Amino acid sequence: MAERVLVAGATGALGRQVVLAMKHQGHFVRALGRDPNRLESACSSADERVVANALRPATLRGVSNGMTMVFSTIGASVIPMPQYGYATFSKVDTPANLNLIREAERSGVSRFGYVSTFATPNLQHLDFVKGHEQVVEALRASSLDYRVIRPTGLFSAMEEILLVASRGLLPEFQGGLARTNPIHDADLAEFCVNALLGNTRELDVGGPEPLTRRQIAEAAYSAIGKTLKTRRVPVSVLRGAGLLMRPLCPRVGHLFTFISEILVQDVVAPCYGTRTIGAFFREHAGKMST
Repeated sequence: MAERVLVAGATGALGRQVVLAMKHQGHFVRALGRDPNRLESACSSADERVVANALRPATLRGVSNGMTMVFSTIGASVIPMPQYGYATFSKVDTPANLNLIREAERSGVSRFGYVSTFATPNLQHLDFVKGHEQVVEALRASSLDYRVIRPTGLFSAMEEILLVASRGLLPEFQGGLARTNPIHDADLAEFCVNALLGNTRELDVGGPEPLTRRQIAEAAYSAIGKTLKTRRVPVSVLRGAGLLMRPLCPRVGHLFTFISEILVQDVVAPCYGTRTIGAFFREHAGKMST
C-alpha cells in the first residue's frame, strides 16, 4: 500500500536520498525545506514541495495535512564551520523537531520517523547527542507511532577527510585505532524507509565495514593516489579547541567536543548496506580532479 509521506529536511544530504528512496518504493512524497531554490533543484522527483522553517511554528501550519507519515532529517549542520550556523544542536534540532511533532499530531499523521545518532552510554551527556535524544523522548511521550533510526555516521560527513588528505597531513588521535562503520547516505535512506514502514520502533545502524580511523584515512589517501601521511595529535588539543570555540560559535565548539570523543572510542552498530567508504572516496576524488 502506497503511503503519503512528508520528508522534512529534504534538501540535506540524507533528506534528498530519502525522497528518492520513498519514490523508488512507489510512495507519494511531499518534500519540506527552507530554501525554495534548493528545494526545487534537490527534490525534483518529489510529488509536492513546501517551503517552511521548522523553527517557526506558524510556517509549519498545514504541512502534514493529508499525509499518513512524517519523516524528519531536520537538524543543525555537522560541518564544523561558523558559516553553517551558531546555535547548538539542542537549540536547533530539539525545538525544530518538537514543532514538527506537534504539527504531525494536530494533522492526524499516523507515524513519525526521525534520524537521531548512535552513541555509547558515555556520550549521552554531549550536546550533539542530547539535541537528538530530546526529540526521541518527545516522540515517546507523544500520541504518534514513531520510528527512530540511529546511524553511526554518514559518508557525506566524511568528505572533509578527503579534502584535508589532498592538502597534506591528516591528524591522527591515539594511533587511529578506534573503530567505526559509517554508512552511505543512500544505504541509510533505504534503511530508513524500510524502518519507517516496519514494526521496530528504535534501530541502530552502520555501514558494511567496521574500520579503524587509520584504515579510513588510508582509504582517503588511496583514493587520491597518495601514501598515508598522518600527524599524531593529542586528543586534548581537539577537546581544548572545543572549549575555546564555545563562546565564539557554540555549535562548532560542541561539535568539536563530540568529535574528540568519537575519534578515540569504538562506535560500531549493526552492519547494513553494500557501499564502501573506499568507493565513496574514489568517486569524490574524481570529482575533485575535474
